[in-house]
Amino acid sequence: MSDGIGWIAREEIAWAGYCITLARGLEPGELVTRLARDAAPAPLGECTGYDLNTQLVDRERALHRSDSIAVRYGAIGDLAFAVADGYWPGEVNTGPLLAGSKGGAHVFRLYHESQNPKLPPPEFTYFHDGDYMCGFDMHMHTWSHEITGSRPDLVSAALQAGGVPDEDRQDVAHAKSLAVVEEQFQLTLPKELVLHGKLPAALIRGQESA
Repeated sequence: MSDGIGWIAREEIAWAGYCITLARGLEPGELVTRLARDAAPAPLGECTGYDLNTQLVDRERALHRSDSIAVRYGAIGDLAFAVADGYWPGEVNTGPLLAGSKGGAHVFRLYHESQNPKLPPPEFTYFHDGDYMCGFDMHMHTWSHEITGSRPDLVSAALQAGGVPDEDRQDVAHAKSLAVVEEQFQLTLPKELVLHGKLPAALIRGQESA
């Protein structure tokens, strides 16, 4: 039975929220390489989320800088995934995703800065073959109702049917939105492995060693 992605709304994945990339048509290692973009990923071994966070904190103390972004990564079925940790809030832009989707890949980003004092809503974006297909705020009631991208029709009807635009409770809108994109794009993420298991990890930003 698939874990789906609805559980993401109920769990704490990283201290600041979550930054998750899913890709269909890419192997996990290639996804990480494309996310790193300007420099080769720096392997950190296999670790839990707690282990990775500890490594990043120790590394940043040694370097006297806080610009590290790392991912733990793997695959489930035909989906590669990369779950970010480190100094990523507001710093993980969508440029690598657009480039990363070239060659026919489907790349999906789930992003939520839960500790941002401005309380922005969770976001969903989808890229395919170098094109931004669609994206939206997963709490539309007090934020933008616009579905951006070249193919808003991929999710617009399902979001309306799910009552997302009129839902004023962010947690409920968040869960409903995840249910929509899970169904529309057949997305899943292994819950226990992400939350408690060991996965390969790599730095994708701030790769200079201590």
